[in-house]
Amino acid sequence: MGAPDSSRATDDTGRRELAVFISIRTILLVGVAVALAWALASIGHVLLLIFVSIFCVAVLSPVVDWMERKLGWNRATCSTVLVLGIVVVVGVVLLILLQPIVNGVRHLNDNLPRVVDEARRSDLGSFINGGSDSLDTLKAHAGDITNGVAKVSGGIADVGVSAFGAITLVFSVTFLTLFGLIDEPRVRASVGALLYRDKRERYDEVTNRIIRTTSRYMLGNLAISVICGTVYGLTAVILGLPYALALALIAGILDIIPNIGSLLAGIIIGIVALSVSLAALIAFVIVILVYQQVENNILQPTIIGKVTHVSGFTVIVSVLVFGTLFGIIGAIIGVPIAAAIEIVLDEATAARRARIAASDAAAA
Repeated sequence: MGAPDSSRATDDTGRRELAVFISIRTILLVGVAVALAWALASIGHVLLLIFVSIFCVAVLSPVVDWMERKLGWNRATCSTVLVLGIVVVVGVVLLILLQPIVNGVRHLNDNLPRVVDEARRSDLGSFINGGSDSLDTLKAHAGDITNGVAKVSGGIADVGVSAFGAITLVFSVTFLTLFGLIDEPRVRASVGALLYRDKRERYDEVTNRIIRTTSRYMLGNLAISVICGTVYGLTAVILGLPYALALALIAGILDIIPNIGSLLAGIIIGIVALSVSLAALIAFVIVILVYQQVENNILQPTIIGKVTHVSGFTVIVSVLVFGTLFGIIGAIIGVPIAAAIEIVLDEATAARRARIAASDAAAA
């Protein structure tokens, strides 16, 4: 008669009871996993700063490479000049425009319920509101727009609540980006040294594609957003809309978000235009329609090109997913991340797709 099974026991009724044994090693592994998750959650804002800095390195690295080729300087000098130049230019612009922008945004937030009420009492507003009560709902929740700015901005916005937090944020991202740009070739070479020659070549090719795609998309998107904010701001000034500088800022920031950003900016500015007059709204809608055609058919193909090759469905999904995870920062960088994932998957499945194509050709 054989020895009884140590993992099973049979009682008098014939039922089997399963004995579950949990080793001390399993308990320790679960404990380490929980502790690691808690530690990562507690330093979430630091990880986000590092991630943003790495993203900035990917965006600016091709610019540094171009400066090295054209100017003949070493990488440290080119990186320092580029980063300090960006900081100086942004600092001068903020020094000139920060107070008017802050005042304009604050006044817009304070007077948003009144603006919505004026739009609701116009002829077109009454017609729209009569069918759906949408403007009444917007007026009732106008204060939530201001309160939700911090939540929508997400992640880094939580760090920059105070002036000290904002200064810490700027210095952290600036120096992390600077040192990342200087050390980027060395880090890539160190990783490549751990790979065999064939894998190293694939690694270099994929990395170059990801960096090139990220850089061209983000720099082009920023340029287009500046153009959008300028066009919408000048239109607001010409039409006599209030808070023109704040509206230009809102348009420029929202236009960075792919596909839906310009629509959101148009809705906000359209409500302000409707509070002035129906003619102002019609004129602004015409400007929006013309500008969108110019942006979609001229600016984007010329400035950005077809570097991302991401479908419209993937764009919307990436904006929603990364926007939910990281706020407006995630919505902005969602498309380059999706493009990078697509590049990696394309390279990882290239051999299999080639074998399948060869098999199909042989079968045909």
